Amino acid sequence: MSVFQVILGTLAMVAVAVFGSVWALQTYGIYRFDPNPSIPTAFGLPETVRIVSYLSEDGAPVHAWIADPAPGRPVMLALYGNQSSIGASMARILPLIDAGYGIVMMEYRGSGATAGTPSEKNFSRDARALYDQLDTLLGRPVLPQERVLYGFSLGTGVGSRLAAERPFGAAIFEAAPYRNCLYLEDHYFGLPLCRLMWAERYDIVDRVQDIKGPKLFIHGARDQALPVERARQLFQEAPDPKEYVELEGGHADLHKHGLFPAIEAFLQQHLQPAD
Repeated sequence: MSVFQVILGTLAMVAVAVFGSVWALQTYGIYRFDPNPSIPTAFGLPETVRIVSYLSEDGAPVHAWIADPAPGRPVMLALYGNQSSIGASMARILPLIDAGYGIVMMEYRGSGATAGTPSEKNFSRDARALYDQLDTLLGRPVLPQERVLYGFSLGTGVGSRLAAERPFGAAIFEAAPYRNCLYLEDHYFGLPLCRLMWAERYDIVDRVQDIKGPKLFIHGARDQALPVERARQLFQEAPDPKEYVELEGGHADLHKHGLFPAIEAFLQQHLQPAD
């Protein structure tokens, strides 16, 4: 065997190993959700919060939790972050429910009562189907200007695609990564995953260019998971109209540092009251 053949064989083995590692990361290494089904009252949510089921674009059943809006209040399509559950995530934004905002939170595949494989493609299907069936699920028409996209962390990736493909009155991005692959690079020894990954990338900066309505980017100055510098860069590259709010908090504790007053002020300024 020649030296060239040895080198070629070695490179081939390295390529296969890299491909396999990236595939395994995309398939098994990103999503960590609570797999246990639950009910709203177990998280201190009002008894009026209900669980519904709807069919996604591919026919898969998906669950969502709904808190109906008070008269004149908008409806938030809420998408939560990784390493959490729908119950804990909805309880985190309980002050919005108490303020009368409608909350419709989609449960991710592979978590809680929703079976299936978690993936960016599946989440996008499920989110579009939820948007398209919202009138039926709420039992009344909900105009686009009454709908608010609200994403947190991983949910900003799902939400940015949805808001680029469907009309909203406003969009809120809390703790948004610039690109999810950059977050993974930070946690996997600086490997060039943004060049290697072909799925689960959540390229928010690309999607946000197509979101026309008012956008609020809100981030914690002490966020150790998603550096605030990237949030500032994401805001700079987003088209107008837009606002940026930086709070003295970390990644998942902004609800203790002025999150809800910031959201309320933004919506009062940019969202037309429903009739």
